[in-house]
Amino acid sequence: MVEKSVFIKDIKEKQKVLGPFLVRSKATPLNKKGDPYLNLLLADKTGDLEARVWENVQEFSERFESGDVVMVDGIAQSYQGRIQLRINSISRLEKAEINIEDYLPTSPVPINKMWDETKQILNSVSNPDLKRLIHTIYDDRVLVEQIKRSPAAKEIHHNYVGGLLYHTLSMMKVANFIASHYTVLNRDLLIMGAFLHDIGKTRELSIEQFFDYTDEGKLLGHIVIGDRIICDLISRVENFPMELAYELRHIVLSHHGDLSKGSPKLPMTMEALVVSFIDDMDARIENWKKILEREDGKRWTTYQKMYERSLFKSSNKDTNGENNQDDFDGFKPFAQMNLIELMNKGEK
Repeated sequence: MVEKSVFIKDIKEKQKVLGPFLVRSKATPLNKKGDPYLNLLLADKTGDLEARVWENVQEFSERFESGDVVMVDGIAQSYQGRIQLRINSISRLEKAEINIEDYLPTSPVPINKMWDETKQILNSVSNPDLKRLIHTIYDDRVLVEQIKRSPAAKEIHHNYVGGLLYHTLSMMKVANFIASHYTVLNRDLLIMGAFLHDIGKTRELSIEQFFDYTDEGKLLGHIVIGDRIICDLISRVENFPMELAYELRHIVLSHHGDLSKGSPKLPMTMEALVVSFIDDMDARIENWKKILEREDGKRWTTYQKMYERSLFKSSNKDTNGENNQDDFDGFKPFAQMNLIELMNKGEK
């Protein structure tokens, strides 16, 4: 077993680096002179690190592929304000030589804590048929373990062990609030739709393959897989209402919100529409946060192709949900002056 003692979060400029890393992505672009070089994204459980190979490019490139764990010898350099690794030598390691947990980021919240919160919300569902479906899920220990540990995506958002549960729980909390505000919504159906919308990702992505897609995931996709899982679960619940099954499946089949985004159906119920909105919002906020953290120290990020814009990082963060009293006090004279002016105008 190759021991991992160097982690990405600890690497400093000018540091010599010798250790194993996961190759998240691999490309061979050309430099300004037209010569090829290796452009790598390395990773471990603490983060990502860009790396370059400038010499012996073809020889080194033939030694490994994206998704492999490699032993790297190089030096950390600063490039455009970020740490980048210049690699001198690189070789592939066998999976038997590594501890997979060293290379997989994990949820910032303990998985069992999130699962307890998830169950608390699920247990508040009052519809008797949905309650029976929930207990059918609880009884499937393999599925529960997959729900607890699966990532929500390979790269874009919540791409860590427990990421699916983190994303799902976040959506369920938002759905619970929205249902309390818009009482026209079927709360139980909304909660179950939020819980099951990405259930197909338990089989679309593989932890053992470092969050890469399974064959089933590549060929079918998580929406189709999710519908099949739900149909199987419903088949285990005696006399489950057909219309309720259709509505629940419809939420899953339409949760991307648009045909161009991979959903085979557009949302045609209010609950399906709300789940699609919450899903998009939660994924975007998580991805946006990740971009800002990655480019920490800057007011503006580099251009983000996904959003077709640069992102602004405000310094006025209200982390406690309370107004800054000093700022408010400074604003009072202007607020009072404007109010007095309006009152005087009303008297004329």
